[in-house]
Amino acid sequence: MLIYCRPMHKLALHQITMMDGGPEGLVRFAAESGLDSVCLFTATPLDAHGQGMFPVIAPASAQSFKRLLRDQDVRIINAEYFPVTQGGDVAEYLPAIALAAELGAKRLVTHIHETGSERAEDQLAMLCTMASEHGLEVGLEFTGFAHGCNSLASAVALHHRMNRSNLTVAIDALHLFRTGGTLEQLAALDPAIIGYAQLCDGPDFRRSNDYLEEAMHRMIPGEGVFPLRDLMALLGPHVDIDIEVPPRTGATDSDRRAWADRAIAASQGLANP
Repeated sequence: MLIYCRPMHKLALHQITMMDGGPEGLVRFAAESGLDSVCLFTATPLDAHGQGMFPVIAPASAQSFKRLLRDQDVRIINAEYFPVTQGGDVAEYLPAIALAAELGAKRLVTHIHETGSERAEDQLAMLCTMASEHGLEVGLEFTGFAHGCNSLASAVALHHRMNRSNLTVAIDALHLFRTGGTLEQLAALDPAIIGYAQLCDGPDFRRSNDYLEEAMHRMIPGEGVFPLRDLMALLGPHVDIDIEVPPRTGATDSDRRAWADRAIAASQGLANP
């Protein structure tokens, strides 16, 4: 039987939960909602048409964005997105890493798509080194569609092999339960290796290796079946938690803001019962 203690957690708002107005709009909305942290993009993946998938901070706006963060008393928890890709070179991320550091971000987020284990580890080591040189952590996020690191067990094993002081594992509720992860597995870990977690909900515990569409259509925390209270009770007080619940496709501006309000209120209820 698991016995849970319940630490208090602060929450960050993820860019894909509130895309209106780009990064600037995210910061203002978070501050208006009583949150002091955000997760946003200084680099973004491209879609099938070669366009950026998410709003990204332009290097030319760094100084004005720093002023906005200061004026709104908001900080950046996670800067995305820095995946280890099949055949790619993480050195190409250096400008976006430098921008994240200039803006005061705490960590970079990575997925491992490279399936060659030796090359994946070499690239991850390089990413950790570049991050360290800029005073940043690296959050290793496992997903069912990042085949080089597609489960909690594989992420923990990779973390141990890397032995990097600035590398931690991320726990995204959707990715945990869609890849067969359990609370018992999480409870057995050293809490110190978990750096951040992401809140959302889902309709069932179906394990899947192809749920990318579902990842962009998550449920408001508490409206699905994920045991989020028990999950959060297993996270140490050092763990940063962000709200990652994209609005429904085709929603109006007012609908998207109402959706983000609901996601924040529901997450606050879980974080501070």
